[in-house]
Amino acid sequence: MKNILLMLTVMALMFSTNPVLAKDGLYMGMDLGVAVAPDMDVQTGGFDDWTTNAAPEGFPGVLCDQTIFGDVQTPQGACGEDPAAWGPAKESFDGGSGILAGLAVGYRLGSFRVEGEYFYRGTRYGSTDEPYFPADDWRPSDSPEYNDGAEDAVENLMSHNVFANLYYDYHTDSKFTPYAGFGIGFAQVSVQYRTRWHRNPNGDEINTIQLPHGDPALNQRLAGLLTNGEATMSDTLFGYQALAGVDYQVSEPLTIGLKFRYAMFGEFEDDSAYTRLRSHASVAGNSLKPATYYIRTDDIQFWGVSLNMKYQF
Repeated sequence: MKNILLMLTVMALMFSTNPVLAKDGLYMGMDLGVAVAPDMDVQTGGFDDWTTNAAPEGFPGVLCDQTIFGDVQTPQGACGEDPAAWGPAKESFDGGSGILAGLAVGYRLGSFRVEGEYFYRGTRYGSTDEPYFPADDWRPSDSPEYNDGAEDAVENLMSHNVFANLYYDYHTDSKFTPYAGFGIGFAQVSVQYRTRWHRNPNGDEINTIQLPHGDPALNQRLAGLLTNGEATMSDTLFGYQALAGVDYQVSEPLTIGLKFRYAMFGEFEDDSAYTRLRSHASVAGNSLKPATYYIRTDDIQFWGVSLNMKYQF
């Protein structure tokens, strides 16, 4: 009975018809909550190497990886100074979730508030996918050359975000104030990405190198070789967010509340050199330019919900 009376008393205070209205002026806010991101679609590709089975125009069957095939005669100028372009491949990674924390300074004037906000978002994806090449309708696992396929992964996404927000407060005859808002800003985004291609250790199942060389021993040189990369890539993205929530007036200077947000940013893009290219350094041709890979995502977006506290000065 005492618990019921206590609950009724608290509810009566919360819905009191004599609210303590927030006054105009400067305030500071803090947020702590969670961010949930949908699946991430990625294009990969880039400048993958002086190839093992290159057939540059006019030079059929040239072997341009000089680290592996340096003893095979190559016509001068056949491999060029730049790695050969390939791709793009497509892949998709499952959505993730993580922490959302922020600080804001704003000014209230009647029903309107303007605010400068910084927040940090960390999202763990942690899923893997096999690259798919739509142009050729091909996956690495389609070939016995890659007996354990190829595997790429997005591990974590981290972003530092700066936004300018505009809110409208809906005043009620209670201590609760619902609000809606909109913001525009920028995010410095980092993505932890890795890629791994492992060739079959059984050289008899590799037939990459075709005529005119026709020497099975050349294919044996590719057995068990690993191409991989692991890097934290970064990009600066423009974005916008829609905001909504409700505040509860604890006292004249202090409110607590719940905030919801949906944020959308542009495409993320960056590149990196391979850690290993066929088990050797990523430089494999006739120049000092490394073989690289890139990732390009679709628009990055997330939903967030957070506890919010504001202090009015």
